Amino acid sequence: MRLTHDELEFLSAWTREEWEPACYQLPSHCLQLAHGVSGAQLALFIKAWTEVEGKKDLDILGAAVDPQPRWPWSTTEEFGARLAEASRWRIQREGMRNTSGVP
Repeated sequence: MRLTHDELEFLSAWTREEWEPACYQLPSHCLQLAHGVSGAQLALFIKAWTEVEGKKDLDILGAAVDPQPRWPWSTTEEFGARLAEASRWRIQREGMRNTSGVP
C-alpha cells in the first residue's frame, strides 16, 4: 500500500511520539484521540507501508519530518476506506506467504 504524503507525515510523527513518555499529550496523539482511532489501526498502515516499500518497521521514524502534521484523512469514511485498503493488502500478502511456504 502506498501512503499519501500527508499520511506518511502523520504516521511518521505519530511513531516518533510513541517513544515519548507522555505521548498522548503530543500533537499526533491528540489528533488520534480526537478522531477515536486506535494505535493498532495506525500500525496497520505502517506495516502495509513497510512491506510495499521494502522497509524495516523503524524506517517510518525518519520517513518524514513535520513534528505537527495535520490529520491526513478528511472524513471518517476516507479513513475507513484507506484502513480497509491496508487490511486487504495485508490479508493478500499473508495469503501469498502462506501459499508460497515462506514464513
